[in-house]
Formats: sequence, C-alpha cells, structure tokens
Amino acid sequence: MVGVLAIAKKAATFGYKRYGVPGAVASVAVVLGGYYLKKTLSGSKNDSNQN
Repeated sequence: MVGVLAIAKKAATFGYKRYGVPGAVASVAVVLGGYYLKKTLSGSKNDSNQN
C-alpha cells in the first residue's frame, strides 16, 4: 500500500504542476482507479475460500 501512496503522490505533484488543483485531483483519481481495477480484475491472491 505504501507503493500506491507514493505513486499517487507523484501523480498529484505532476497534475498540480501541469493543471493546478483540478489536475492533481484528476490524476490521483485516475491512478487510484487504475489500482482498484487491477486488484479487482486480477483476483485476490489471498482467497479465503481455498483449502
């Protein structure tokens, strides 16, 4: 999770430098949305139903 926060911070910095506050918010939203989709579509490696 720390890696995701570091990437989100870099995205916010990039978006802020380019487009101000709206750019920072949009870039963080895209990064976190992509992370969520990656985790959802790849499936959980820690599936609790496995025996």
